[in-house]
Amino acid sequence: MVKTLVLLVIGILWLILATTLMGFSPTYLPTPDVVLIVVIIFSFQYSFSLGGALSFLLGLLQDILSGGIIGLNALSKTVIFSLTKTIARRFYFSNVVSKIAIVFLAGIFDFLLAASILFIGGKIHSTVAVLARQLFLQIFFTGLFSPLVFLITPAISDLGERGSEEGFRYGHKKARTRGI
Repeated sequence: MVKTLVLLVIGILWLILATTLMGFSPTYLPTPDVVLIVVIIFSFQYSFSLGGALSFLLGLLQDILSGGIIGLNALSKTVIFSLTKTIARRFYFSNVVSKIAIVFLAGIFDFLLAASILFIGGKIHSTVAVLARQLFLQIFFTGLFSPLVFLITPAISDLGERGSEEGFRYGHKKARTRGI
């Protein structure tokens, strides 16, 4: 219970930090999606039930703080968690570069999922070129910011549980055994 609350507080602190710093950035630059990075970290560390619930709650909090459609980020972050968790079970990601590549791919999928839902609802009134530019900038800044979050978050959320089966730093035990 304490572990879950600490993880939720860590995600909320990253969300508050990103939301606060967004006010100081130029308006033409999108802010990095810190919740997406934290959701990817959760997918490398925690089970489907714990990480999925935390991803849903952080996505819901992101919806509430952004003032957008309630449930859009909650859905997309939960789907991203599930996909990343499935990929992390099959493959062993040992270095930060491969984790940053996962952030780029998850950012593309997250943006396309949200854009398709908004398109179905008739809420998108932009051209494809504007959406592509926005997608590129959003993913670029999220990818640039991800090493900082990757380095800080595991040190905070470790909670003295080194040597667990599904550790963030060492990958899933079955993937290590298969040599993938």
